[in-house]
Amino acid sequence: MYPRNAREAWVPLLLQHENLGGCIARLEQSGEPLKVLGIGSGTGIEDCKLITRLLEMYANIHITVIEPNDGHIKIYQDTASSTENLRKAIWDWREQRWDEYLGDRRAKNDSSKFHVITSIHSTYYLEGGLDASIDGIVDCLHEDGVLFICTCSKDDAIGKLSNWPWNKYYTGPLFIPPNIRKSLERRGLLCKEAALVEYCDVTNCFQRDSGSNTRHLIDFLTHVVDFQESAPSNVYNAFIERLHEPGMTFRDNERIFIDVTGDVIIAKKK
Repeated sequence: MYPRNAREAWVPLLLQHENLGGCIARLEQSGEPLKVLGIGSGTGIEDCKLITRLLEMYANIHITVIEPNDGHIKIYQDTASSTENLRKAIWDWREQRWDEYLGDRRAKNDSSKFHVITSIHSTYYLEGGLDASIDGIVDCLHEDGVLFICTCSKDDAIGKLSNWPWNKYYTGPLFIPPNIRKSLERRGLLCKEAALVEYCDVTNCFQRDSGSNTRHLIDFLTHVVDFQESAPSNVYNAFIERLHEPGMTFRDNERIFIDVTGDVIIAKKK
């Protein structure tokens, strides 16, 4: 679905962060687990790349996965249980929205903290507004922890697609990196930004019945779960026509690609 080297580039960005090495060194001395929180982890295709690398650095890892879509979290669970290396980690599966998870924390007076928090193309769907969502994320972050957020750029194809008519099906706030960074900095976090240049093969999107991978890709591009199955024909056709417009896609031999460059924010507490 994605050029492999580009899509995996985000993992070294996080692994090389100065907080992570020191954090693992301290945990090795105490014997405590490295706690990882995935917010809106989807099918786990991105999280698993990080967890695999983290397990090479430190074997004692506890992972909490927040994902409200039952189909997506089932795929992630199947991957975690069927992959030998991933079975070494301890998993806590939460089939719920972010605001529901925060509600559970408050109800249980749970003040546990996470050393690594990731939100990869999922902040768009957080309920309750930007500041309330960021408050919850910061509250979950350990003093020595690292927060990694990846969103679409307002100038890439996904940013352009977000203003199209099918977005009436999509009710979550579209958080953009400048607003996220300002919200984090108001709470005293130190932020760094980077761009992940990615080009996604969308050739199969032009075939309405083209398999689960393509369905997930279309959901990603439109911010609408099960868009291919649920959208009326005229709306789906409008999406395809939009992909054909100048500046949206380009051809390389027989394949069609779209720019899905992501904006990355890596943050830590001062």
